[in-house]
Amino acid sequence: MLTKRSSAIAIAILTAGATLALSTAPASAGGGGGGGGGKQKSTTRIRITTTTPGTAPTGGHGGGGGSGKAAQMPCPAGAVCGQTTLGAAAPLTALPATEVAMEARAALDPSPPVVHTAPANRTYVQLRTGLWVDGFTELQQPLTLGGTTVILYAHPRFVTWHMGESTITCQTAGSGNGKTCGYTYGRSSASQPNRTYRISATITWYVEWTCTGGFCDAPGGNWGADSTESRTTEADLAVGEVQTESRPG
Repeated sequence: MLTKRSSAIAIAILTAGATLALSTAPASAGGGGGGGGGKQKSTTRIRITTTTPGTAPTGGHGGGGGSGKAAQMPCPAGAVCGQTTLGAAAPLTALPATEVAMEARAALDPSPPVVHTAPANRTYVQLRTGLWVDGFTELQQPLTLGGTTVILYAHPRFVTWHMGESTITCQTAGSGNGKTCGYTYGRSSASQPNRTYRISATITWYVEWTCTGGFCDAPGGNWGADSTESRTTEADLAVGEVQTESRPG
């Protein structure tokens, strides 16, 4: 059993945060010479292990010599544990070409035309006014989905001009000299809001597609009567009258 002195030491050590281990073991046989005749004395040994508060102790020395590492979960049956195996790439899934073509068309976004007139901004009655646009070009929109590749084509077909007093259609982008696309006003814009005609130019494209590559369930196609795309730009154009002076003869 502990003496009063050893109890005091134990209390002081435990208060300081140490671990107190007590063990009782017999001391060596007492007395010399005669051997076997003396009484054995019990001696209490005190072992102190210091532990820093807030940290876990490392693997213990007793019990089986723990390493301090976290225990590993057992490998489930049928699973491969402890190694990484790279499998073959998953095969591509072929999508219908018509579905990919529809996605390509949804991504098609032509720019609105840039409107030009000659004379610029202002013209006159009975004067042929040249008309043309920028942006009258063929467009392409390729798209690959699920191993299927299509190319969307948008071909410019014509430009529709709303001139304020009538409408004309030109099969080309037009020109400044008015030979390929032009208009002659019959009335001035003096009676119009802001004393100008509100004009507009609309480019219309015809859209179709072709399928390329190894996954093509159809060679190509279009959307029938719904195979057109168009973009419009508006502008103001003042139209004046040329005044002539008449002199008495």
